[in-house]
Amino acid sequence: MKNLVLFVILLTNLAIFAQNPDFDDKISSGNGYIPPGPGDLVSGYWSTLSNSPMAVSRSCCVFVVVGGIPYLYQFGGGNSSSELKRVARLNLNTNTWTNNYSTMPTQISAGTAVAMRGDSVVYVFGGNNSPGTLGKTLEYNVYTNTWQTKTDMLTNVTDALVVKYNSSNIFLIGGGDGYFGTSIFVTNKVQVYNINTDSYTYKNDFPIFCAMAGGGIYRDTIISIGGYTTGGIALANCYKGVVNPSTLNITWTPIANYPAGPICRMASYIAVKGTGVGLMCTGGLVGGSVQTAQTHIWNFCTRSWLPGLPDNGLARANYKATGKGDNIVYAVAGFTNTGTGLTEYMTFNSIDGPCQNMVGIQGNNGIIPDNFELKQNYPNPFNPQTNISFSLPEAGLVRIIVTDIQGKVVSEVVSRFYTAGNHSIDFRADELASGIYFYTLTSGAFKDTKKMLLVK
Repeated sequence: MKNLVLFVILLTNLAIFAQNPDFDDKISSGNGYIPPGPGDLVSGYWSTLSNSPMAVSRSCCVFVVVGGIPYLYQFGGGNSSSELKRVARLNLNTNTWTNNYSTMPTQISAGTAVAMRGDSVVYVFGGNNSPGTLGKTLEYNVYTNTWQTKTDMLTNVTDALVVKYNSSNIFLIGGGDGYFGTSIFVTNKVQVYNINTDSYTYKNDFPIFCAMAGGGIYRDTIISIGGYTTGGIALANCYKGVVNPSTLNITWTPIANYPAGPICRMASYIAVKGTGVGLMCTGGLVGGSVQTAQTHIWNFCTRSWLPGLPDNGLARANYKATGKGDNIVYAVAGFTNTGTGLTEYMTFNSIDGPCQNMVGIQGNNGIIPDNFELKQNYPNPFNPQTNISFSLPEAGLVRIIVTDIQGKVVSEVVSRFYTAGNHSIDFRADELASGIYFYTLTSGAFKDTKKMLLVK
């Protein structure tokens, strides 16, 4: 009888877990997470950058690396047609903004930008709350500074929670018409955009009708924070969504409410420090009307909100955050009583937990690189052989050439199709004289060049 009771308890626990298991919820050691003892669970500090020339409400931003230089791009927002189509760019090496760097083909307000294909293209989702301008999908080539208008959404919205799942698929969760008030339009639809087929499909609905939510994704787990719902009500509700890698359907369950209370239009992004991973959330409209500077983090390991982060530099809302998946998260512009160009970033000193040891199933942090990268050759200087390594987030034709200091092509190292992943090739310079040479990798819209030294 005792064994029967233990068996029933075991089955019950398994059934509860199976309701919404994280597909990536396995520790590489094979053991579950053990909470730490007393101490610093999370810590970080804010720093400021040059103010954006786009001191507007409802813009969006993205971090990209172009030709080895890190940039923040800011898209749209504001009120006039020129503001809503405007693009500015911050060079993070020089801390210098370039205003009116580009012009979008359509107005974007409260949209979201996502970098894809190794930072070579950026997709901007959203629109303006003028008739006929919602639900837009724009593709921006960062190397040619050109735009393409892609397929409209199935349900035309802006203010959706938008997260990149893998190298092909982007989730758009909820969204609305961009308005506040009791008669606003909001949806519970979950749309998936495939960048390869330029098409949308529906997946299972979000639990509630919701726009203006914060959130982020780590591997197969999406966290949704707050938002604005039918009747003009701000929400404190938070949800965990676990993506099935095979079907892209999402299983949603509630998690602890946001510590600051009902909140919408905050800035949020994933932060990684050491083996810890969290979703940083800052600012927003408490109760849908009062700006806040509070900053909180959802810890993917402890599955809880952690205290200890300082407020950001200015209570504001209607803005977005971005980063490159490390310990720095950037927040650009926003709204107080007027627009602000404040640009700042949180640097994390610590985030508790071994989250990076979690094993994903075809998730967005698997063995496929997130970005294109051409690495420095090794050894360098060399004689006469060196190794060139590179990373591809997607399969494609790769061409590597070597040029001399006059720009003359002296060798075509490779020109063939490669699968997504990390690769390396050997280059021999038996026939070349000593001197400085340059090697250039081109794949799709990505192009990068590095210098090497041959010494014989």
